Amino acid sequence: MIKMMVTVVIVFTICWLPFNFLMLMKLPSSWDLLPYFWFAFHWLAMSHSCYNPIIYCYMNARFRSGFILVLHGVPGLQQLCCCIRHTPPAIARNVGSSVALAGEMNGLYGASALGRKARVRV
Repeated sequence: MIKMMVTVVIVFTICWLPFNFLMLMKLPSSWDLLPYFWFAFHWLAMSHSCYNPIIYCYMNARFRSGFILVLHGVPGLQQLCCCIRHTPPAIARNVGSSVALAGEMNGLYGASALGRKARVRV
């Protein structure tokens, strides 16, 4: 867990440091390359949000198993990707009770979910 947190912080720093450094520098606005550097550094900073799920999936088996379990419920995706051809019960054992909710979500969007919702009274 500590390695994953340190990795997330390092990736955050690598992504945001060039943009912040460019903003703090007193560069002349007449510099022709300024828009290109701004665009590249801004793109790098905003791309940081894409790296966190990759880091979590690579470094955390529970996140990876839960992600595969959620993807398993997407119709037609099993034929396209060999990564999610595992059986959901085998994956669910590794994840724990938090993914049981994700498995329940698959039924929430079906036609039978409306009938179950109406019958459940609290």
